[in-house]
Amino acid sequence: MTQIVKIQHYVPRLYLRNFSVVNKGKCSIFCFDKVKEKVFCVKIENIAVEKYFYDTDKGKNQIIEKMLGRLESIFNAAYGKLLQTEDLGSLSIMEKAAIAYFVAMQDLRTREFREFFKDMTSQLKEKLSGYKMTAAFKKQLETIQGEEAAKTMQLKFMVRNADWYAKIVGAMKWMLLVNETKLPYWTSDHPIDRHNDIDQSPYGNLGLLSKGIQIYFPLSTKISLLFCDPVLFRVLPEKVSVKEENVIFQNHLQVSWSTRHIFSTNDDFGLAKQMILEYPELKDITRHRLSVL
Repeated sequence: MTQIVKIQHYVPRLYLRNFSVVNKGKCSIFCFDKVKEKVFCVKIENIAVEKYFYDTDKGKNQIIEKMLGRLESIFNAAYGKLLQTEDLGSLSIMEKAAIAYFVAMQDLRTREFREFFKDMTSQLKEKLSGYKMTAAFKKQLETIQGEEAAKTMQLKFMVRNADWYAKIVGAMKWMLLVNETKLPYWTSDHPIDRHNDIDQSPYGNLGLLSKGIQIYFPLSTKISLLFCDPVLFRVLPEKVSVKEENVIFQNHLQVSWSTRHIFSTNDDFGLAKQMILEYPELKDITRHRLSVL
């Protein structure tokens, strides 16, 4: 009989191990809680998890959980190789595809992405509240709100769009950003972060195909992977050593894009605390993540 997985990770343990410390044979990670503004140490199996997070049937089939487990196994081999060699050229086409697909799924599978759907439907309802609607449409609008509706939308979006997302990532410019400073790269409960220096108002500039797009994925405290606009950044090298200000910049992104928790190998979260002080909206899990025009 197949064992039912009740506690489901939206950031896998195989990834969090590379930001953890070993204590009495167990991997633990330092965590900053943006909501409570507290620092604590926790075992990696007990963080970035929720009960039945991907299940709509309380564990009867667990299709998504099983799919993610297979994906993680395939990714882990390529991931380990890249950490060991620190050379993008060492990866085969299939290994690069495994990483690209993992990045796509990791971006779409988190609590943060589910909160995005909840924010979108909430703002949509608010925008339409002043218009006359049929009873049927009002009922439909109500059904797309709340946790279970957001879960259903998230799971469907993952299944339908991961391939498309992975193909775009695979075609981007890939760069390894090697951290030789004393500061560690952080990660979080939403490790995949986007940035763009080009203002494209009012349409937004963080789409996967936006000119100037940059997607950051810290692989460990010392190695980060950057996927970026293949035209604008085509002449940049595949591997660079970064300075302290770049590490701070990437950690800044982790604080901004995370839902609640930031992770590190040590308990120094001074940057995160300062950001929360300056931008208290970052600690609000229900904050607006997009603007519905």
